[in-house]
Amino acid sequence: LKALEKRIPELKQLGVTVVWLMPVHPVGELNRKGVLGSPYAVQDYYGINPEFGTLEDFKSLVKTVHGEGLRIIIDLVANHTAWDSKLVEEHQEWFTKNEEGAIVSPNPDWSDVADLDYNSHELRKYMIEMMKYWVRDVGIDGYRCDVSELVPTDFWDTARGELEKLKPVMMLSEGTFPEHHVKAFDVTYSWNMYDALGKVVNGSTAASVFDDMLKYELLQFPKGSLRMRFNTNHDKNAWEAPAVEKYSPQGAKATAVLMFTYPGVPLVYNGEEVGNNRKLNLFEKVGIDWRKGKDFRDLYTKLGVLRREHEVLRVGTYMSLRHNGGPKLHAFARQSASDTVIVVVNLSRSPAKAEVQLPAVENKKLAEFFSSKTFQVSGRIIEVSLPAFGY
Repeated sequence: LKALEKRIPELKQLGVTVVWLMPVHPVGELNRKGVLGSPYAVQDYYGINPEFGTLEDFKSLVKTVHGEGLRIIIDLVANHTAWDSKLVEEHQEWFTKNEEGAIVSPNPDWSDVADLDYNSHELRKYMIEMMKYWVRDVGIDGYRCDVSELVPTDFWDTARGELEKLKPVMMLSEGTFPEHHVKAFDVTYSWNMYDALGKVVNGSTAASVFDDMLKYELLQFPKGSLRMRFNTNHDKNAWEAPAVEKYSPQGAKATAVLMFTYPGVPLVYNGEEVGNNRKLNLFEKVGIDWRKGKDFRDLYTKLGVLRREHEVLRVGTYMSLRHNGGPKLHAFARQSASDTVIVVVNLSRSPAKAEVQLPAVENKKLAEFFSSKTFQVSGRIIEVSLPAFGY
């Protein structure tokens, strides 16, 4: 925690606005997986993992984050606990049991955790009081809620209402339920975007899928719903591959550009900003070489500046742009009354040339963001020539 605190200004420089920490609580010993155990096997919801530091260290981190004008949220594992958790010891009646009356795991693969039963009114009261404690007494700004779809939505709705009585909070759902946006959550996981990225890059799906995806989301989700966009996260990194391995280093950059400019909220997973090429195992200690990847850090910093300087990328409308660059080229505009950002990304391992039809805009001068080159536009067609995974 102390080491992280020193690097918060660096995250601000990168363009981060919200810091999300995976679970900070002590990890269970009983039925532990790997050397360190899963951070999602929580032993004590009120505790700080001593491997990270103390509660005072954590409060100091929160203060520093706020001092830099950022927000901090922590992972909340509300669906289950470690087998040797305080709740198992003190409230076995709050857990799901089989026909023999024995506590069970949520599923056979999650053998290191015990399933909580939200039919218990007392469990719900306990969890909401605990959530209020971290917001009120420690100062965090909200939660990323693990496997949120396995916990009843009405619990999340009630919890959000109670937290808002303390201060405005941010709630991120790992799930994809449209109903999560009605009251409880601000942002949900865009697993569909991640799945589509892989299919486009490997050639089984055209990039037009990203247009279709937005159409479906507009039909399914309440107006104004925010989806979190990512080209990797802690699960995908650990169980599949880091982005630089899955897409190639240049492909990781191209997909990052898409995440930062497509409607939604982009996630930068720990290490992506230096092009980390190692799987970060959830149950072991794996180091990241922070000295590498200056080109990645420069790109992410520029993308942070782009979103900060162009509000249109956060709240502007989306318009697909016609082109003749083939199925792996994606072109679109983000627009408002006063600004337009045009994005062209080649999601192919081969170069691409295309004519792209621009939207009707008053200003016929374009500036290429990464090179700062400016040029006049005659008509509504621009010609682009992009290398493999160029943007």
